[in-house]
Amino acid sequence: MRDEPSADGESPPDRESRAVSEAHPPSTEEGSEWVSRLHIRETTAIDLERVPSVLGGPEASWLGERVADPAPDVRGFLGDLELHPRGLGPLFFRKSALIGLGRPRRIAAGWLVPIEWRAATLAPLFPVFAGTLRLRADRLELDGHYAPPGGALGQVADQALLRLAARWTARWLMRRIGAQLR
Repeated sequence: MRDEPSADGESPPDRESRAVSEAHPPSTEEGSEWVSRLHIRETTAIDLERVPSVLGGPEASWLGERVADPAPDVRGFLGDLELHPRGLGPLFFRKSALIGLGRPRRIAAGWLVPIEWRAATLAPLFPVFAGTLRLRADRLELDGHYAPPGGALGQVADQALLRLAARWTARWLMRRIGAQLR
């Protein structure tokens, strides 16, 4: 299967990473049945030999403080996610988040790592994300789904603005992960 770029120039995930991200979708509790897909590709050099220790080790101080694991085979961290809006210079927003990293799994071209995050406080006002990081020697990809807050109204807001916020936040986190894997 060959990756074809989408309208935004990003390639779709392969079948293997799609299966992993679909295994951990955001909750479908009442009011959260509206889910948006997020796929981002960041071209960067990755030292694949560092993946097990950086993303699979017991600690990740660069990500945040270790907290109770949210699920079996998922390590929990409390850290800050940042939103850097394009075109606004040094202005950025920071939000405390619970971040979960699953066990890295070796694939032919690199690694797959389940990842999730949700706001640590005021959780109903912020999106919940679940997906997969795909790491290759020349790129880092994030593929998954997030549930915008607010049901149908949140979905409208997502189409207008929240989608950009989700992409900017995810891209910031990917760059941070990429910096740890160089």
